[in-house]
Amino acid sequence: MSDSIPVDVAELNTKLDQMLRLMEEQLMLQRVGLLEDGHVLRFAHGGTQDIALSLPNAQDDFVQRTILKTRNFYEGRLLATIQGMNLVGENTTVCDVGANIGNHSVFFGKVLGAKQVLAFEPQPNVYATLCRNLELNGLTEALAYNCLVGAKSGRGEVAKFNPRNLGGTAFVPAKDGSIPMVALDDLIDAEEMKNLGFIKIDTEGMQMAVLQGAKKILKAKKPAIWVELLQRDKDAYVEAATLLEGMGYSSVQIGPNDHVFTHGK
Repeated sequence: MSDSIPVDVAELNTKLDQMLRLMEEQLMLQRVGLLEDGHVLRFAHGGTQDIALSLPNAQDDFVQRTILKTRNFYEGRLLATIQGMNLVGENTTVCDVGANIGNHSVFFGKVLGAKQVLAFEPQPNVYATLCRNLELNGLTEALAYNCLVGAKSGRGEVAKFNPRNLGGTAFVPAKDGSIPMVALDDLIDAEEMKNLGFIKIDTEGMQMAVLQGAKKILKAKKPAIWVELLQRDKDAYVEAATLLEGMGYSSVQIGPNDHVFTHGK
């Protein structure tokens, strides 16, 4: 009887995982190489809408890689849920707080036909891509702001940065910070806010600051609010719900980290 050769299953699995990751990376490089000039991906949404998104960091950034891999909007299921709730229409102004490269802003403006989109993104390089994506999709009425949104107008700075997930960058208020910060309440009298009906907040932990700085505008306009409340922060939902329910809002959960608050009017 010949001696059997021992097989290290764990080592074999590790090697297979490495091979799969390498193949995936090679495939991603091929996809990046096929992008149009300006790193532009074009895809059809819903069979009728021609969408164009510039993805200059698709090789590394999580959101852009996902868009390129799926050839669809990032968080497409959540966006479809929002669409089905009929919260955004042709007379609605939308505030996209934490707009990143404009994935959601383009959906609000081009797919849902919002009257106007106001997009807020503090990272200069990401902001440049946001502006490009609004332009690519003909959203000439949209306005993009290269700033943070917080409890008070002032300044802020980066608290956490991950080049492989630009949308996960976190910020904190800082008196001498390099990034301008605005409170939505300071914009309450702006003409652009006249038809405010929807606010999306994805700010990596700064959602309470955004809401605290929008109390006046929430009372006056009563917009629907889509906010990301990370599960790892056990108090996130309680804090947001306590504030908003006290102002006449009720909520529905549309994803593990996502909640929509609407006002009873």
